[in-house]
Amino acid sequence: MHVALASYCKCDFLLTWNCRHLANANKFDHVRRINTLLNLFVPKFVTPLELLGVS
Repeated sequence: MHVALASYCKCDFLLTWNCRHLANANKFDHVRRINTLLNLFVPKFVTPLELLGVS
């Protein structure tokens, strides 16, 4: 639901600690492909540390 809402509202980022599911490169590619096929916005999935630029 979070991904759908972020896509619909055209949020630049979807902030999550869920690295197993959402902030996972394989999952992002899947969401990107589906959203592109449906002509939906593709938000970037980031953790709080990535957003703040902490290594």
